[in-house]
Amino acid sequence: MTVAAVADRITLSTWADFGCEVNALTPAELFDRYGQSRFLYPAKRVRLAPFWPLILENWQRARRAGELLHCVASYEERGGGWASLTSWRSTHAGWQTQHLVSTGTLAGARAVMLAGQAARMAGQQDVAQQNWFSPSNRFAALAFGTMARSIGPERSLVAPGEYVMVPLALTHALGAGRAAWSVTELDGGACPELAQLARHCRGEVYVRAEGLDRDDLRLTDVDQLYRFVGLRRHRRIWVLHDASGVVQAAALAYRGPLGFNFSFLENRCDLLIAPGLDAAETRDATDTLLAAASHAYADFEPGTVPLTTATPVDHLIQAGAEPVRPYTRALWLAEAYPDFYRHIDELYARRLRGRGTHPRSDA
Repeated sequence: MTVAAVADRITLSTWADFGCEVNALTPAELFDRYGQSRFLYPAKRVRLAPFWPLILENWQRARRAGELLHCVASYEERGGGWASLTSWRSTHAGWQTQHLVSTGTLAGARAVMLAGQAARMAGQQDVAQQNWFSPSNRFAALAFGTMARSIGPERSLVAPGEYVMVPLALTHALGAGRAAWSVTELDGGACPELAQLARHCRGEVYVRAEGLDRDDLRLTDVDQLYRFVGLRRHRRIWVLHDASGVVQAAALAYRGPLGFNFSFLENRCDLLIAPGLDAAETRDATDTLLAAASHAYADFEPGTVPLTTATPVDHLIQAGAEPVRPYTRALWLAEAYPDFYRHIDELYARRLRGRGTHPRSDA
């Protein structure tokens, strides 16, 4: 059965059907609520403070594009409770869903989650969605970390990893790696070798969700959409070849409006290392690719490379990189949207029967 056919059986398909509004709150109003709910907790507020005016401006610009780029779903309860969920276009047909925040209302959190999924199904334009969450966040781990049980590994992926801020000065000081290795920056065309490496490292769901199986690897078309409101969204990719010409590792440097994600994951550098490399080779590949990818972050306001990786980076931390926290990435394909909708609906049904409270999310 097609996604459209299954989606037709979910009769609610608009934000209003769930009692939600989209982009009704201004960024200033939303951020004020983030602070009241302590989603924007003191330590995070301090980290964001130097960039706060730019972050606010970026969200304001994105709001002008409406649902083309950025959706903030909000739900208001009569008793004063509220909930919100944000999604923004990450790739050609991929969206990042994040910042699930509420004042403890299960009904509101359920509404924004289901409304967002139903609206994406109704649009029938997506390839995938993704969410990043801290494994220590119990609700996020339950909602996103267990999706493979409901959806299956062919249509979803839950991938643990580390998130480290590497100062630009450190990346410039890194060694050039093994003399037999060479690094090349890809142009905008398709690269089957990169797609194959990504399959070995993360699987087919990751390849499709990130658009690594198609042309326009630099996200030029996406960048044009963001340029309409004075923003940028693009990607630069470096690959590392061994002496025989086989691609053994890659760095995918995503650049986007600062602060779309309050952990700066919109600007992450995603590192892929072939599973067959030993520890020394993995370290050399990491250093070599970081040195190359640092060129994409020369104008990145925090002065770091925000590195996401599934491989150990203890040597970078010892050299001065800042470990942010472990992050798990959940990705699910459009074919799985109806099943994910039911997964979330059933999760909230169980919680409503138990009358638990909904914790704030730091995803």
